[in-house]
Parts: sequence; structure tokens; C-alpha cells
Amino acid sequence: MSRFRILSLDGGGVKSTFTAAVLAELEILSGKRIVEHFDLITGTSTGGIIALALGLDISAPEILRFYCTQGGAIFPSTGVSRRVYACLRHVVRPKYSARVLHNAVASVLGGRTLGESRCRLVVTSYDAVRGDVHLFKTAHHGQFPHDARLPAVDVAMATAAAPTYLPAFTDARGCHIDGGIWANCPATVGVIEAIGVLRQPPEAIELLSIGTTSEPFSVSKRRRQRGGLLFWTPG
Repeated sequence: MSRFRILSLDGGGVKSTFTAAVLAELEILSGKRIVEHFDLITGTSTGGIIALALGLDISAPEILRFYCTQGGAIFPSTGVSRRVYACLRHVVRPKYSARVLHNAVASVLGGRTLGESRCRLVVTSYDAVRGDVHLFKTAHHGQFPHDARLPAVDVAMATAAAPTYLPAFTDARGCHIDGGIWANCPATVGVIEAIGVLRQPPEAIELLSIGTTSEPFSVSKRRRQRGGLLFWTPG
């Protein structure tokens, strides 16, 4: 039986430097581009940006260099006074600049479209007006030919628009926010796409999920017992 291989890439902001480093090492060890190993790539938020770059034939080492050189500009960490100002601004405005992210991503993806991807892609987002999940897909099935014409940069901005960190991304198709709202780990999205849309038998699926979580999520005793906003909001 032929294998159907899925790569799933989590969100995580600048933490995706780790994701890019893992992928770069895989390319170096195998001597092949990541898209040559997988039949479908799913991504959320910054993982969605990496998925788009991989699909558009940008090497994983190039993507790693992008995060190492541009990460500080996209997610700035400055002096104490600037950090205090940023925290105060964050109360009423997005923490980071959409323009900076757009320019940085555009410098890598250029004017290419989603449909130019060498691999099937599914990039998650959320429709902030309709209150429903949204998936940007390459035209790997006759049911969805339209997304393929979208600029890859627009898809990147839609999947990465994390509430409070970046403003929602609005275009003629709607108003979108970060796919991490409902699928920060898009592994299940990839499996459902493979089985439900591409008609792959479950036993044929092989999945590699690369995440950025630093430790298992657990609820502290203080949060369990006291439970108010003061204790649940931080962290």
C-alpha cells in the first residue's frame, strides 16, 4: 500500500524558529526539499507561513534564515521603557505591526499565489464576521478551485492575525483572524482532509506533527482552587 504523508506545522510566533530549524536539518540530512517527502502540508499561523514557503519551493534553510534575521523586527523586544509602552498599548491596540509582518513575508513569498504551490496545502484561519472556521486550500480537489488564485501573502496574513497581537486581516473575501483560535495544531485538519476529501484510507496515512509547545499544559493548584480572572489570565 502506498503511503500518504502529512506534515502538520503548529502556530507559535517566533517559536517557529524551532520548527524551521527541524525542517532545515531534515532537508540537509535527506538531500531533498521538504515538499518531496509529503503529499499534504497543513499549517496554522506562523506554521501556515512556513507551509506556504515550503510549497512555493523555498528551502527550509532559507526559511530558518528568515526567522533568525526577521524575527526580531516582527516581534521586537526593546528596552524596558519601550516594553512598558508596548504593554500599555497592548491593552487597547494590537501588540505588533501588520505592516512589518506583511513586508517581511512579501520579501520571501513575493507576488506568487497559493496555486503555485508544489504540494497540497491546507492553511487554517477563522472568519471573524461569520463566526466560522475557514480553510485556505490549493486546488487539489474540484470543490475548491478559487483559493488557488489568492496571493500567498494574503493567506499568510489571514492565518497569522492573532487577536491582540495583530489586527484582523480584511479583504474582499472576508475578515480573518488566526487559525490558532480553533486549530493551533492542525494535525487533525490534515487527517480529515486526507480521509474525507482525498479519500485516502486511514491505514495509509503517516503524519509528522512539529509543535512549539515547551511543556505539557497543566492547571496549577492556585488556578484550580481560586479560579478567578486574576489567576487564570496571566500566562
